[in-house]
Amino acid sequence: MGLVLILAACATPPSVPTATLSLPPTATLTSTPTATPTLTPTPTPLPPLQLSLHLPEVASALPPARLEVSLAAPPGVVPSAIVAATVFEPGTVLYGTYELLSLGGERYVSTTPLQLPLEPRSGDWLVVVDVRSDLPVVGHHAGLFRAAPLPYRVLSETLPSGVMLRVPEIFVEVERQGDAWAGNGVWRSCERDTMVLCPGVGEVGLWWAPGPTEPLTSNTALVMLEATYPAERPPALLATEEAQWQGRPAFRFTEEWPGYMGGPAETWVIQGDDRWLYVLRMRAVGEDAIPTLVREVGETFAFLE
Repeated sequence: MGLVLILAACATPPSVPTATLSLPPTATLTSTPTATPTLTPTPTPLPPLQLSLHLPEVASALPPARLEVSLAAPPGVVPSAIVAATVFEPGTVLYGTYELLSLGGERYVSTTPLQLPLEPRSGDWLVVVDVRSDLPVVGHHAGLFRAAPLPYRVLSETLPSGVMLRVPEIFVEVERQGDAWAGNGVWRSCERDTMVLCPGVGEVGLWWAPGPTEPLTSNTALVMLEATYPAERPPALLATEEAQWQGRPAFRFTEEWPGYMGGPAETWVIQGDDRWLYVLRMRAVGEDAIPTLVREVGETFAFLE
């Protein structure tokens, strides 16, 4: 038993395996070439159109003004543009918008003239131009002008006392007969050979004569009306309406005058306080409608209170 213990103590202990540490392979860093940035070319700016607005310092109802601008393009450039102008009365009240068309080259002119009223509002009128183009536009897009009333004919020795009619001096007197007791006068806005001065040709006529003491009737008005007709080719009478003019009894007649110098007309037969009868006619001359300015002149007929 004692021997066994000694042998056990002298025996060689078993070997312990040694652990081996394996390191991962060292990573090799490879440099990546840096990309060279590509420069984007700067676009060449489009050459602009130079806008110029041509306005009169003062304008009136006759002759009407033409709105005109010029668009100057760089050499070798043919611009494409849509041009319009908006007109404002004093106080920035919208008066109208006008289309401007190219006359070739740089000029653009309104297709319809700027027809101011007979009595335009005083102050500065504003014109604003809008240009739509594939090119930029530089220059003045707005301008001012002043409106002036027309000078009027002196008719105090022509018309009967107690009435007035404001006829512009530029209107042409085409007929005048009689005196302050009984007579007539006809004034035309312009002659056809000078139509460049006005957008439409029309006439304002006034006839006067003593009438019956009875209140105005349609038969009496019709007799007075037909007395103003020419013997040959009178107008067609289209409609009759009983009405009032400045509180006086009246009848309004719608007419159509024949021929090349014909056109629609509105004629009033009015009875004054003194029983005088007045025939007021506003008619187109070779036009499809009564010109606005002719209506405005006719509507100035009034009884002096």
